[in-house]
Amino acid sequence: MPRLPTYLPVTMMTLLLDTCIVYDWLMGEFADLRLIERIQTEGALVSAVAVWEMAIKAGLGKLDLPSAQVAEDIAAQGFQWLPVTPFHAQAVLSLGAYHKDPFDRLLIAQARCEGLQILTYDQVFRHYLEDVLVLDK
Repeated sequence: MPRLPTYLPVTMMTLLLDTCIVYDWLMGEFADLRLIERIQTEGALVSAVAVWEMAIKAGLGKLDLPSAQVAEDIAAQGFQWLPVTPFHAQAVLSLGAYHKDPFDRLLIAQARCEGLQILTYDQVFRHYLEDVLVLDK
């Protein structure tokens, strides 16, 4: 498969946060001190997918948000945004059927396209990515 175009400068951070990690960070429930220090030192990316997922789940009553301005709340933490491109969406086609969650599948496709490491609680990500940090919750 040919390498898809990258939209991130080479010098940018390489850690992409899964939605559950972003949510825990916003709620003050992320407690891994080693990773907190790494994120504060090196920075981290948050996909637009995370905002979409949290907004949908909050709208369905499945998730309590710290505020209705979740994008602003995330930006206030100093995270950088990873936009969703047509190439990311297209890359979902190349993923095996291990994971059924469409939000996670798009995050995995973004990580593959951009050469990013994902931080997650979800072991299934390992079926798709070699460079994944899976935390116990």
